[in-house]
Amino acid sequence: MCPEMHKVPGNRIKVLTKDAKQMVNGPYYCPKCRKELLQILGNIDKKEIFAVCKCGINEQLIYAPVFQPIDYYNKFRDIWKKQTYGIIKR
Repeated sequence: MCPEMHKVPGNRIKVLTKDAKQMVNGPYYCPKCRKELLQILGNIDKKEIFAVCKCGINEQLIYAPVFQPIDYYNKFRDIWKKQTYGIIKR
């Protein structure tokens, strides 16, 4: 015996996809000024990635071809937490 199957309305699927795209593309939340002004900028020819905010915080990150902007943002957050709070991973 099979339980009844219900089709998920299409409008719910579109909403979830739209939110996910916005999260990946940025702008991102800046941990210093607490506004969504942080941008991830890259120069692929020179293999340089920068996380830059209008409040003055910036960080150069290591380029990896498999990373997306959200991955660089997470790396930036980890580096910023280590510098600010002195967190040491073990």
